[in-house]
Amino acid sequence: MSKRLGLLNVFIIMTLLLAACGASSGKDIPDKTNWQLEEFSFINQDGEPFGLEDVKGDITIASLIFTNCTTVCSPITANLAKLQRMSTGEGLNVHYLSFSVDPEVDSPEVLKEFGERFEADFTKWNFLTGYTQKEIEEYGPKNFKTIVAKPKNGGEVVHGTSIYLIDKDGVIIKSYDGLDVPFEEIIDHLKILHAK
Repeated sequence: MSKRLGLLNVFIIMTLLLAACGASSGKDIPDKTNWQLEEFSFINQDGEPFGLEDVKGDITIASLIFTNCTTVCSPITANLAKLQRMSTGEGLNVHYLSFSVDPEVDSPEVLKEFGERFEADFTKWNFLTGYTQKEIEEYGPKNFKTIVAKPKNGGEVVHGTSIYLIDKDGVIIKSYDGLDVPFEEIIDHLKILHAK
């Protein structure tokens, strides 16, 4: 009788452990933003058309940068390059997008040279331009909830420094600090999205 009770206890403990493991694999990303990314059709660093449809079905990390920036854009891009290497090393299929907030200066050739400085893997990282200043100044705040403004007096473009996690349906799930990047947290969130 006591042997049967012992076996029952073992069975109950094993069931609880398996249930706990199942629950942890179903975890979700906390404090999601859930902003729908609006359709776009721009051009990339190769001068080729590139739009939202090209990343639908992929998990994407996006940033807002410009090549003449003397402060935050190089560190943000360097951080994305590090994140690209980390995600590739983890076997995660992630696309990267960098929207230029100074499109009149940032031609495809200029963006390609900028990306090459950071050893960007262009097979999964597109630097976007091909729109007017007015268009990106409307697109940035509407989609990424951040300011994009080029001063009339010729100063540097004002823009946010966040990076954004976008799911396979084109929904911005979360934003992170693009300068003090929580790399491990983002990798964890990428794994959660990949498991879905």
